[in-house]
Formats: sequence, C-alpha cells, structure tokens
Amino acid sequence: MKLLSNVKGDLTGGITTSVISLPLAIAFGVVAFAPLGEAYVAQGALTGLYGVIVAGILTSLFGGTPGQIAVPTAPMSVMVTSIIAALLKDPELAALGNQQVAVILVLVSLTIFFAGVLQLVMGAVGGGRLVKYIPYPVIAGFMNGIAIIIFLGQLKPLFGLAKESSLISLLSGDAAFRPETVLVGGVTIVAMLVSRKVRPSVPSALVGLLCGVATFVLVGMVFNPSLLILENNPFIIGVIPSAFPTPKQIPKLLEVLPLIPFNKLTTLVVPAITLSVLASIDTLLTSVVTDMVTKSKHNSTKELFGQGLGNMASAACAGLPVAGSTVATLVNVNAGGRTPLSGVVNSVTVLLVVLFLGNLVQWIPMAALAGILLVTAVSMVEAESINLSLKKSALGNLLVIVAVTAITVAVDLIVAVVVGLIITAFLFIKEQISRSIVHRVYTGNLIHSKKVRSKEAMQVLERQGHLIKVYELKGSLFFGTCDKLLTEIEKHLDALCIILDLKRVHTIDLTGAQLLKQIVDRVHEKEHFLLLSHLNTGDEDKERMRKLLHDVGVIHAIGEDFIFSDTDHALEWAEDTLIQREIEEAKVKRERVALGNLGMFRDLTKKQLEVVRRHMRPHRFKKSEIVFREGEPGDRIYFIISGEVSVLASLAQNGRARRLATFAEGVFFGDMAILEGQPRSATVRADTDTEVLYMTVEDFRNLVENEPHIASKMLLNMARELSYRLRLTTIEVRTLEA
Repeated sequence: MKLLSNVKGDLTGGITTSVISLPLAIAFGVVAFAPLGEAYVAQGALTGLYGVIVAGILTSLFGGTPGQIAVPTAPMSVMVTSIIAALLKDPELAALGNQQVAVILVLVSLTIFFAGVLQLVMGAVGGGRLVKYIPYPVIAGFMNGIAIIIFLGQLKPLFGLAKESSLISLLSGDAAFRPETVLVGGVTIVAMLVSRKVRPSVPSALVGLLCGVATFVLVGMVFNPSLLILENNPFIIGVIPSAFPTPKQIPKLLEVLPLIPFNKLTTLVVPAITLSVLASIDTLLTSVVTDMVTKSKHNSTKELFGQGLGNMASAACAGLPVAGSTVATLVNVNAGGRTPLSGVVNSVTVLLVVLFLGNLVQWIPMAALAGILLVTAVSMVEAESINLSLKKSALGNLLVIVAVTAITVAVDLIVAVVVGLIITAFLFIKEQISRSIVHRVYTGNLIHSKKVRSKEAMQVLERQGHLIKVYELKGSLFFGTCDKLLTEIEKHLDALCIILDLKRVHTIDLTGAQLLKQIVDRVHEKEHFLLLSHLNTGDEDKERMRKLLHDVGVIHAIGEDFIFSDTDHALEWAEDTLIQREIEEAKVKRERVALGNLGMFRDLTKKQLEVVRRHMRPHRFKKSEIVFREGEPGDRIYFIISGEVSVLASLAQNGRARRLATFAEGVFFGDMAILEGQPRSATVRADTDTEVLYMTVEDFRNLVENEPHIASKMLLNMARELSYRLRLTTIEVRTLEA
C-alpha cells in the first residue's frame, strides 16, 4: 500500500496510537534503567521515548507489515535490565569508578546495535521462517517469566519503597509503605480495568495515566505538598531533557573505547543474539495478528530488515530496542491506520511531546507507571498455555513452561531460553523414541500387488504369501528408532522377501543407514531378499536419503535391482519370485496357457472349446506396444496366453500415466466391452512380448445367438472371476483398515 493512499486514516491511527506508545515507552524505559537507581529514572524514560521516535519511523518506512507499530516492549526492556544488571556486577567495569555507568550504557547500545545487525542478517537469509519454529512453550514460559519480573519490580514503586529497601522488609515491618503511592497506583489500576470493560475503544493506559496523575496532584494539594516539589522527588519521573535524538552514542563509544576490555565485547554476542531473536519473535507474531485484522500478508524478510535498521539507529541515538507491539498495532489499525505513514505519525507525535511537553511528562508519578505495568504484566501471562498444558497429554509442555518461567525469574533470560530449547529438544527426542517407526506390517497372502494373476497363481500367494513381509515405516530413521526396527525385523527373518516401504520416511541419519546395512546382512545370511521402495521418486528428501545410503554402502549391499519406485512394484517382484520358486519346487514346466486352462472356459467340453476357438483370433504385441487407448471404442475382449500387460490412466495434473493394474498370463481383460459396450476407460500397454487371443463383440453376439449355452457358461465364469477379484480386494481393504 502506498504511503499517502490513506492519509486521513493514518493521521487518526498514528495520533491515537501515540497515546498508547507514550506511557508504555516511558514505563519500559524506567524498567530498563531500574538497576542504575533513581538518578537514572528520567534518562531511562527518555531512552524509551527515543526508541519510539527513531526506530519507530525506520521500522514503519522499511518494514514489511503496513500498519504495524514498533515500540519498546516488555521482553525488550527486561532484556536490557538483565544486561545492565549483569554489567553492574562485573568487577572490571566496577573498577572504572565514575566512568562505569557511561561504559555500561555504551555497551548496552552496542548490544542493541549488534542485535539490529543480526536481524538484518536473519532477514537476508530467510531467518523469519526459522524464528517461527521456536517452540511455543518456550515463548510462553519466557513471557510468563518477564511478566513476573515486571510485576515484582513494580511493587516497590507502588508501595513507595526506597531502592535499598526490599519487599521482605515491608512484610516483616522493617519498612513502611507510603499510602499516597498505593492510592495513586490503585486508582491507576482500577481506572484501567474499568476502562477496558466500559469503553474498550479508549486506550486504558491513557485513562489509567490521567487518573493516576490527577490523584497524585490531588493528594499533593490536600495531604502532602512535598509531592509537588520537582527537585529530588523520588515519586515522579523528574526532569526530562527536551533534546532532539541524535547519534550521540557514536562519539561516546570513541571516547570510552580505550576503557573497555576486549573480552567485554565478546560477552555481548549471546545477549545480542537473544535480543535479536526475541525482538524478531515479538515482531513476527504481531505481523501475523496484523494480517488477520487487515486481511493482508506481511513480508517477513522486509519486516526483519526494517526492524534491524530501526534498532541499529535507536542504539546510535541511545534509544531502547523495539519490536512490533500487538497492543499498539491493533489500536492503530482499529483507528484507521493502514500504511507506514501511521507509524511515522505516531513517532512524530511522541517527538513533539518530548520537545515541547517535557515539562508535563516530568510530573508523571512512578506509582502511576507502576500501576500501568502491573496491569500489563498480568495481561502478559500466558494463562491459556498453562490451562492447555495441565491436560494429561501435554504435561511435557507444562514442564518446559514452568522451567523457563522459573529460570527467567531466578537466573537469567538467556539461560532460560537455552534451557527451554534443550528440554523441548529432549522431550521431542523422547517422544520420537517412544513411537514405533513401523507404521504397519502386512503379508503377501492378504495384500497383493496390482498385478492380476490366474486363479492358480493367486492360490499360491494365498498359501505361501506369508513369506512376503511388508513394513510400512513412518517418521525418522535415526538413532532413537533404529533399535526397535531391528528388533521387529529379527522376528520375521524367515520371510523370503522383506520389503521396507520408505514412503513416509523423510530423514535417515548415519545410525539409521548403518542399521539398514545390518538388516541387509541378516537377510542375506538366510539367502533371502531385502527390497526398498519409494527411494527412486525424484523427491528432494528421498534423493538426500538415497545419497547417504549410497555413501554408506547400503545401496551396493542391497543391489540396484532391489530398489523400487513404489511398494506395488516391489510387491509384484516378490510375488513373481515366490510363484517361480513354487513352480521350480513342483518341477512343473512352464508353458503357454492353453485355451481350456483359461478360467473363462474351464467348464467347457472339447467340442464346445472348438466352437469357441472358431470365434477367437490370435495376436502378438511387442513390448511397449499399445493394445488400446483410453477413449477408443470397446469392441473386443482379450485373453493372455503368455506375457503381461499394464492398465494405465493419465493424470490430469501433469499428464503422466499411472499404473492401475497389471494382467498376467491366464487372465482376461477388456471385458467391459462385452458387459457395457462403452469406450475404453484406460490405456493398456504390453509390458513384455505378449501373445493374446481376442474375441470381438460381434463374435460374442453371434455366439450368444447360435450357442447360448456356451455363452452363458462364459458369462458365469466371467462373473465368478470378477467376484473372486472383488473378494481379494475386500480382504485387502479390511487388512489395511484394521
């Protein structure tokens, strides 16, 4: 959408959103600088405002989600708090004396800058897609932990406690709370909650802020005039410099660079990575919400580029890092904002407040900001995720949420994310191991290939088909699932042919490949056959699997002739092998099928067979020759004396032919010509040099007129044959559905 295509809506949306952005930026700025003490409250507030101004403009202009508003968010501010707190404990930096805080603030800006660079890199390499795969329980636990940190951190300003006091001292009675601050914070909280119910369209943070400020002034005028003194007042933000944001951190970096040990720069890498990932997650989640509301589709690559650029500029101007804010974005969109102009208007409005209304902002009570943040913290808790995780089937997710939440609060945000990912990975592996990779096992006496055989051949399969075992595998063949597969196959090494169906297997690791090699050796020791199917499909995953199996030597051990494009062809090969072995063991010489041995003519006398023979005509088809094509007139029925043919149907999607069935010697096909007289429904092609007898529809009609008794026997035998085929199909369906 063009920048000036929705000027009226963008102006309204941007100005309305600034009402949300202003108090949140100030509050999160104060939270970020809390470890530095009360002397840095005003600077923290200004840092949050600079983030909205500088990064907000750039993310709007260069981002990939029109209408999205980027401001400092809870995860960003708490992350900065964590970085500052960690740097304050560093003995090398503590030794710098008066320069300690200056160096720490430069290092924080460097961390934010590096995080912005990493967002640019993530956008360039398509990292937006990878960010989506961070497990939801980790995100939920992290957000819960941040909510608890913010909540606990705002209790001291709510009760008016000094920095050196603790909540424990308040509970023990060693420290007293200030009724004035509790009243201001309480009014702010109540006003926000009532506003959300009575007038949801009005920003509740603004209502709470105005009510809190009014209460603070009223209490100061009536009960405690000292609250209205600006100098050294710990209960208000204090004087905020009305300065235009400039890249002042660059000269400051050059000034303090000689004081910074090189090893301190390397310690910024992990926080920068964490900050960039969290900012990207926050932003892309907001982008998805924005898409749902605006019925559009964001560009994650462009969005990460805009976010990275914005955070780099914010760092240079001593601003906080920003991310897409769901609350601010929804306010903007609902107020009419649709293009990047709305984000620019939001930032410019906040800038005007900083430049011209700083004397009013400085009177905002800390207790009012505490009330706003307490409500924000409670709303951040992922209650739904906890409710879902309490279900028996999702207790593992609850473990991740609780662990990440506890570590976030008690230890460190970065450690919490790492531990959460490790626990999630462990649970995932455990779940994969607990599942059997064997999806289904069936034998060749119950499930047959698409090759239609004579009744005698099918009877062989019914008797001996259990010597063909098909294992349908599903999932990943890796170190966690290999042992179960080997144990399962070892139970059935007496099978003549073992087929491993790899259709639903998408990955094989080195352990899995070595396992296949062991299986090949075990099967070949028995002088039996191992066949692999769905490995020659042209699929990218299958090609990668095939390359690994080739490099490890599995392909060579099995043999190229025993690797098939699908399970049906593998099953057909196994059936042919089993039938051939039965013939060899019976010492029966294989000959052309005589007319009287065809199932359709089995009950006829020699005299009747002679009559039928006069209505039959021989024909030979060479290998790959087309017998008939789909759509041609159905004018004859064929009886295979030797060889075999396949029935093919063209696929509309790509024009390729798919095999529906294969007919072997002793079988008839094309029977619909006699039964229906309709055009051919599929194409038939000779797979080998094939000899057939055929009868035309006209010949059959003559037979019906002149020899009705013979014709009726033929139709009865045809019905029996079709019924037998249907019965076998029914058995297969029941077996597959069991």
